[in-house]
Amino acid sequence: MYEFLKNLSDKSNCQSMGICSIDPTVSAIEELLLSQIRETSFYILKLRDLGQINKKIEENLIKGLSIIMLNTSFDKDDFVNFLKQLCQDKKTVKQRYVDTCKQNHQSCELIDTDFDFCENSNLNAMIKIGEEKLQNKYRGVNNEKQRLLELITIFAKTSAIVLQLLKKVKCDTSDFDFEVIRFFSLTNTLTTRCEKLKRRILEFSKTGFEIQEQTNQFYEKRYGKRESAKVLTTAQQGKAILVSGPDMFELEKLLETIGSREINVYTNALMFIAHTYPKFKKYKNLKGHLGTQNPQIDFSNFPGAILLTQNFSQKIDNLLRGTVYSNKIIAPNRVFKIKNDDYEPLIQSALNLEGYEKSQNKKYFEIPHNFKNIENALNELKNSSVVIIVGENSNADDIQDFNGKKVINLDCPIETDLLIFTLKKCKELNIKTDLFFTSCSISGINTLLSILFMQLENIYLVNCSSSIVNPHILDSLEADFNVKIIK
Repeated sequence: MYEFLKNLSDKSNCQSMGICSIDPTVSAIEELLLSQIRETSFYILKLRDLGQINKKIEENLIKGLSIIMLNTSFDKDDFVNFLKQLCQDKKTVKQRYVDTCKQNHQSCELIDTDFDFCENSNLNAMIKIGEEKLQNKYRGVNNEKQRLLELITIFAKTSAIVLQLLKKVKCDTSDFDFEVIRFFSLTNTLTTRCEKLKRRILEFSKTGFEIQEQTNQFYEKRYGKRESAKVLTTAQQGKAILVSGPDMFELEKLLETIGSREINVYTNALMFIAHTYPKFKKYKNLKGHLGTQNPQIDFSNFPGAILLTQNFSQKIDNLLRGTVYSNKIIAPNRVFKIKNDDYEPLIQSALNLEGYEKSQNKKYFEIPHNFKNIENALNELKNSSVVIIVGENSNADDIQDFNGKKVINLDCPIETDLLIFTLKKCKELNIKTDLFFTSCSISGINTLLSILFMQLENIYLVNCSSSIVNPHILDSLEADFNVKIIK
């Protein structure tokens, strides 16, 4: 089951957001990006206190938080232009705050900013500033507070990624936008007591849960209630497009644009979940799922065009490009940019490439996704104790002795809808619940953080590779929130 996700924790597939051993230059520019969002969030909160709201700038901050910088080779113009936009947003809200303070005859609280690159700064100058900020980030801060601030950062960023998906299917997410910004703004000051940081993390955990729950609900409304699926895993003769990343809205737009043209579309990596939605089963062009979680192999062997959706989060520096298209805010270098949601250039590229000359023998995998089976099992366990397994229960050594408790295996390494359904059902039936994550991923960490407020009996997590999660995050989960890390 889910063999294509076997490389999820492979160190060659670093899937972090400035939270693992990546190129120092990339870390520096991401810190610069975060510093702009951090400082702008300060003024956003000040203006909110004065009764003023700027939804557009708040949306831009969420977009910035959702950006994952991995590749040393990235579109420099994309980055510089986006950072300048954030800089201009900061100047706008800062000036509005100052003007409002003057009108109200009150003093202003301002952040000292030692640089301004809204207009003329180049990338090299930006990198130098980012390096200085990175070096001084936690000067004089003890280890406990450092790990809590890192946890707040990853929680805000991963929540912003989910929120970006929700924006595709819900018109107004402004309330959630502000809550994420308000939470991330805790990183503005290093003097906040650790007890307050822990309390705010638990409070925001409920917001993170609500974001995930609404995302599932709106996607279900658009695409139908998810169900089990049998998915083809071998290529078939014909022109081909491979779609990688989590954004199903882009997959839908692509399939609609292709129309009746004979192009086979295959999902890759996290996009496999599209096959469990009834609406996508109606597209004849959507043939199956190809590849693993390793783009170095998957993309180099693919004879068609490739689409990286907006929140695609893998390293592709070593790939030869020329047939790869992207809708990412900051695209990898030498990748064609999708403009104005126009997928026609991608389609024409696929039509001009050779595609697969022959069909391979058909092979399939099953994706079990059955709410009713879980509900029936839990109904029989009212007022008892259970262990919920998230991910494959394929390695018995990873599963501790749970003293005879009934084990419910969700068999879903990344999905949240089954887990949310199960946890809410357990609460309804007064079932004491242990939760065990048998695999580690960025989306899984967000899910774990989003259920901390439930204060379950026990939460277990397999030890994550440093290529996925900064050890500070695991230390905080273990020391501050009693998550048991299985080493």
